[in-house]
Amino acid sequence: MQEDRQLLVARISAEIRALTNLSEVCEWLIERQHKPVRLDAEHLPALGRHSWLRLDRPITAPRAVLCTLSLLDEVDARICLLAGTLRFVAHPVASDVRLSFDGRALRTGQGDRAARQILELIASSIERPRNLSAAG
Repeated sequence: MQEDRQLLVARISAEIRALTNLSEVCEWLIERQHKPVRLDAEHLPALGRHSWLRLDRPITAPRAVLCTLSLLDEVDARICLLAGTLRFVAHPVASDVRLSFDGRALRTGQGDRAARQILELIASSIERPRNLSAAG
């Protein structure tokens, strides 16, 4: 049975830089902590389906913020499309933040691409808060 599970999930990771700071990151994460964000298929072309982005309470450190992230299928919320750790690390002297994601995804062959698309979407949303709307 464990062999079947290994066939269904793949390890994924992605990393990008964003022009933001950790206080904006924390504010964005806290605002969405209890409000899943609905993503349309065009937000994540790598997966090509509607989904809900859930973020847990952020954990902060002097130059970093950690948070768990899960992406649930819109039709059946019991299906987790991907899940893992979202990490924001501030540069010691520059004004940008490195975003990274490490986790697992349903094996689609597009997991790393989907992780990168999520990071780009989150970065642009923090920079321009109206890009993602929370569920009512």
